[in-house]
Amino acid sequence: MRYEDWIGQEVIVYCENQDDIYTGIIESWDAAANKLILGPRPIAVPLDDIIKIQPGSRNRRYARKVMKTKTDRAVPHSVGYVMKNQVQFDNAIYFKSPVTVWSGNNLLHFRTAIHHHNEHEVILVSGERLDKQKHLFVVRSIRG
Repeated sequence: MRYEDWIGQEVIVYCENQDDIYTGIIESWDAAANKLILGPRPIAVPLDDIIKIQPGSRNRRYARKVMKTKTDRAVPHSVGYVMKNQVQFDNAIYFKSPVTVWSGNNLLHFRTAIHHHNEHEVILVSGERLDKQKHLFVVRSIRG
């Protein structure tokens, strides 16, 4: 699609800073100033800051919902931590966080979930019972 085809179209403009979401009607592309001009009140958006332009909605609140649902999915965080406290085990159960189980240098379970625990043992969703003293439990929290 050519730039000229967008003129007069209602759009949502997403910028590098996720708080900068603009909605409006494209009035022109100012190539000399390297800016996109949105209306009805003139807003100049630098072309270098634009990540995505999509067909518009009726209001900014809806645009924010679109941005959050497409980019902020709940995914396991890349950094894990060793669980030692009761609260950490409780949170891993509540949030169904992926847990890696180690026995010394041996990996027993790469990604499992905890079903129940007490002060001495952990019961995995598979029904396997593991001693907290003999095993290391590493959890990756869910972000998003």
